[in-house]
Amino acid sequence: MAISGAAELIAKMAPADAYTGPQIREWADQISHSAAVIDRLVRDLLDFGACENGRLRVRTDRHDITILIRSVIEAFQSSATAKEITLEADFPVAPLAARYDRDRVLRALSNIVHNAITFTPPGGSICIAAVRNATDVVVSVADSGVGIPQAELSTVFDRFRYPRQTSNDGLGLGLYVAKWIIEAHGGRVWAESEVGRGSTFSLTLPV
Repeated sequence: MAISGAAELIAKMAPADAYTGPQIREWADQISHSAAVIDRLVRDLLDFGACENGRLRVRTDRHDITILIRSVIEAFQSSATAKEITLEADFPVAPLAARYDRDRVLRALSNIVHNAITFTPPGGSICIAAVRNATDVVVSVADSGVGIPQAELSTVFDRFRYPRQTSNDGLGLGLYVAKWIIEAHGGRVWAESEVGRGSTFSLTLPV
């Protein structure tokens, strides 16, 4: 977004003196964060509309899923670092090819990772792993966050679902949209969790 780019430029051009420089950089960071929230909300609404109206389309091709995972880690590294969260990957050195729409799956995995960062306290960790079985590539996002009660696991992918105990900077559509995207590929998505010990969100993509 142009706003985020302008905020980043302001932060880089902030005076070096100890009085005004830090304040300007803090304001620029606040602008950048707010712009990112707005961008995510708009994208969620657009994807939600496509899902609800049956207009969600995927154009699949063979891609190496490890490259996409690295892109997600790069995109969220600063957010994780800001919360003192370790964000890492765990997958084989060899490429893991699957058939998927890169932009759509990037969106789905980004929604899941954003969710993990939101519900993982400072000092925690998040690991994105990928393995291949006979028919699918399985990607999982495991966090050491607050966890989800077993009674709520069946509704975690419902639309407009957002736990009341957290600060709400979203619409509760991220996991709902991710589920639609993965199922449009013929895959599936599910969650496993234990309160106080974290959660693991997994998805499959056809080989």
